Amino acid sequence: MSEEQEPTPTPEGDEFEPITSQEDFEKRLGSRLQRERAKYADYDDLKSRAAKLDEIEQANKSELEREREQREALARENEELRLGKLRSDIAAEKGVPAALLTGSTKEEIEAAAEALIEFRNEATKPRSPKPDPSQGRGDNNTPSGDWLRDSLARKP
Repeated sequence: MSEEQEPTPTPEGDEFEPITSQEDFEKRLGSRLQRERAKYADYDDLKSRAAKLDEIEQANKSELEREREQREALARENEELRLGKLRSDIAAEKGVPAALLTGSTKEEIEAAAEALIEFRNEATKPRSPKPDPSQGRGDNNTPSGDWLRDSLARKP
């Protein structure tokens, strides 16, 4: 490359001129915007065609496919309702919140309920007191064998 570069020509073939006014800016920008808008002029048409194609595909689905999809949706809903009722029944029987029960079978849900009951019982069980580090030292008059500790432990 040479040290001195020639001005870059514009699309019209002219040499580069800096934009110095709002009119120049709008003139140059306007032509570019028109070119970009022309690229996407058929977007709405393509979008409507795609929607029509979806409608045609849906209409072409066989009655059997639609019934199968509907049956699968109903089966999923039925399973969700069955598990919800099972959780509610077990929660009422065991006395635990149904929202905390997990599992997809009766045995799994009952095991979760038992685990919650065990946790609740452990949490409410009386606990042994924390150990007192001062226990076992004897009274303050008994020397411990350490003259420094004994002198610091004496009350003034």
